[in-house]
Parts: sequence; structure tokens; C-alpha cells
Amino acid sequence: MRYRLVVFDLDGTLVDTVEVHAESWAYAFAELGLGRVNPRELVRLIGLPGDSIVREVLGEEALRYYDRIRWLKDRYFLRRVAEGSVRLYRDVPEALEYLRSRGYLVGLATSTPNYILIPLLEHLGILEAFDVIVGGDEVLRGKPDPEIFLRVAVKASVEPQEAVVVGDTEYDSAAARSAGMLSVLVDREGRGNPLNTSADFVIRSLTDLSLLL
Repeated sequence: MRYRLVVFDLDGTLVDTVEVHAESWAYAFAELGLGRVNPRELVRLIGLPGDSIVREVLGEEALRYYDRIRWLKDRYFLRRVAEGSVRLYRDVPEALEYLRSRGYLVGLATSTPNYILIPLLEHLGILEAFDVIVGGDEVLRGKPDPEIFLRVAVKASVEPQEAVVVGDTEYDSAAARSAGMLSVLVDREGRGNPLNTSADFVIRSLTDLSLLL
């Protein structure tokens, strides 16, 4: 099989944002008096759509406050970005350069909505690295539903079986497999058990993509 498109997740895969996102949700919940949640308890949920996070932590009734929660969360997150609390992982530039040199299309699929995503990518200097981008506000169903990865494939004019998905959570792996795409899980800390993932391959660094593609 000749793969043509490599699709990356954002948070925890390309950008070290997981803890900042968790802090941002916890801040919003506390500000609205909806409960004090330890950000560490939210880390495992990052990658899911925002409404799913709120539902999981606070229950269905809290969704009535979702717009306000989201506004506070996003404002806090952007402030942390401006403070320099968000950075690219060190292996990202080399991996992106390698894929470009081999002629792959490069895509991005993330639960982060475009009004946050585009300024973030510009701030990090990688917006132009992607041929196609799909933010969370472009789909009806978030991961682990495969819709977001299938949307990237359509935008790139490639078949699902010609695409590779690279992510850091089981949400990414499950969605990729459902979409009929090759799934690669990046586990930089080596904390996961390769036998407990639906990913086709597990790597420790994005530079290891050169061993697969």
C-alpha cells in the first residue's frame, strides 16, 4: 500500500498542551461555581470534544452552561499560550520536514475549534506545514468517532486506506481504525502497554515515522 497522507492529532502529539487544557477546564468550572476539579483528573479526557468533557465531569445538566464554560476555558488557554506555556515537542520539526521530503501530504485533525487552532498554529509557526486542517467545529461528532479523520481525507482528495493517523491517545487510534486508516500511537514516555491499544504501531518519537513511511 502506498500511503499518501499523514494526519496528525494536535494536543499531546505535536504540541505539549494537555496539562494546559486540563488547567483551563478546571479554571472555567471553578469560575462558574460548578465545582473544583483537580486538573490531573481531566488529563485523561483531553482529546475528546469539549461537550463530552463537561458531560463526563459535571453531568448532562451542566451542558446548559456550556457556552459560558467554553468561553472562560478558551480565554484562559489563550492567556497561557501568550505566556509561553505551550510549546512544540522537539521531534516535530524533523518529522514534518521528513514527511515533506518524501512527498507526503500532511494533515491535522483536532478537537480544538478553528478560532483557537489557527491562532495557535500561527503562534507556533507551523500553520503552513499542513496541507489540510480540520478543527473540532467542522464536524458533528468528535473522536473516537472517525468523522474528523474522514473529513481530512476528503479535503486532501485521498482514500481512507491511503492515510496514516498519528495520535497520542486511544481516542485517536480507535477513530483511525474505524476510518480504515493506519493508526500510529506516539508514546514518548513509554507508559502505555502496546498490547492494550488498537493502534497498528506504537512509537516513542515522531522521528520514528521514518522507520514506517
